Amino acid sequence: MQAKFFKIWYFFSILLASVSCTVHPAKDNPPNFQPFFEEYGVKGCFLLYDLKNDIYQIYNSNRCEQGFLPASTFKILNSLIGLETGVITDENMVIPWDGETRTVEEWNRDHTFASAIQYSVVPYFQEVARRIGPDRMKEYVEDADFGKMDISKETIDKFWLWGNSRITPWEEMNFILHFYTNKLPFTQANIDLVKKLIVLKKTDKYTFSGKTGMTVQDGKNIGWLVGYLEEGDNTWIYVCNVESGLDNTDKFKESRRGVVEKVFRSMGLMEE
Repeated sequence: MQAKFFKIWYFFSILLASVSCTVHPAKDNPPNFQPFFEEYGVKGCFLLYDLKNDIYQIYNSNRCEQGFLPASTFKILNSLIGLETGVITDENMVIPWDGETRTVEEWNRDHTFASAIQYSVVPYFQEVARRIGPDRMKEYVEDADFGKMDISKETIDKFWLWGNSRITPWEEMNFILHFYTNKLPFTQANIDLVKKLIVLKKTDKYTFSGKTGMTVQDGKNIGWLVGYLEEGDNTWIYVCNVESGLDNTDKFKESRRGVVEKVFRSMGLMEE
């Protein structure tokens, strides 16, 4: 399997990345991102990495080391594995709707790979995971160093949504950083296609890319937005993790992208 071919290469690439991407936490002067979370009635944490200047900003460092279900942030890796194994052929590959009506209206139709990313269609990626199978899925997930996923025959189509799988915000940061810098064990064409499909907004000044996630863990809403902002001659990698009670769902959904955009605009970025 191609994943095995990459194992030694990937090990050494991670060692090199750990040398070139040194963490510089701003412990003495942490960023004041709290008002952006409070505006949506959520709490959480934020990791921001300035790629050009090799500088991290860390908000709520303790939470950044806690494990959470990855939810739909896993779709980035699920997509890469699907492409690498041939389960996903290209961005136009259709998986027909199974006829089951779900609460998210956009999910109740046939989807291509591209539209499934756009609308974060859980049933599409559950079918992709089933076609990949637990053995191949486990091998690729381990090679990509994506947290601690509970992958088995019984959990293959839900391990990222419910159950015992966990990933910390720091692990998400490392994954996104290696994804962006092409240090994951996947072919370049597949990485480039997924990068193309997770663009959230593109203007003449910047390209804002990322993937949301949302689930319920321990009776609380848990959400993510992870990705990167390319503007000028620099790139900022970000991981936003949010939490709220179950009675705050509407503002909670907005908070994921809302907090991230407010952080960047407070830095003079993402201006129209």
